[in-house]
Amino acid sequence: MRGFVSLFLLLSGLVVIYFLWPETPSLPKIGTVNEWTLTEVSGEDVSVHNKPKLITFFYTNCPDICPTTMIDLMGLQQYMQEKGISNDEYLIVSVTLDPVFDTKERILKYKDVFGISSPNWLFLRGTEEETKQFTQYFNFIYKKNQDGFLSHSISMYAVDSNNQIRSHHDMAVGNKKVNIEEIAENLIQLIEEAG
Repeated sequence: MRGFVSLFLLLSGLVVIYFLWPETPSLPKIGTVNEWTLTEVSGEDVSVHNKPKLITFFYTNCPDICPTTMIDLMGLQQYMQEKGISNDEYLIVSVTLDPVFDTKERILKYKDVFGISSPNWLFLRGTEEETKQFTQYFNFIYKKNQDGFLSHSISMYAVDSNNQIRSHHDMAVGNKKVNIEEIAENLIQLIEEAG
């Protein structure tokens, strides 16, 4: 009888914990990407739909923020693998802000310099007008001066499989690295929502 009471109390405690344990709050919906008019530079027909993705902006002449962010995002891919998330469950999407200078060939060389070969890391470009329209979904600000130098916002964005913008994250700036743990946590949550 005593064993039965102990077992009953244990099971009751587990049930209470299960129902009262706080759930991870859902990420807010802060915008929508309505159109994807940009082209992947590899020439492959790849879809950015139906998968959670991290959207980041770059330009190949960027002297600091973009290259250090690329290095940190390589660490994100490694971290996701360590968490048991395969590359086919999410995307990293890098969009050039300078499509006139950043030709397809120049971006492919840029990928090679960093050793980026994973099929889940896409590099997109479009016309100047398409790029401007695309950045507006994110309220991402950038400006090119007459010397060709671009100043730009430092945000990246987690977007769910329904193209809803769900969170934003800082790029690498100075000594501050990309918070890959936070991005991974958000992407994993979006993967679970999509599942």
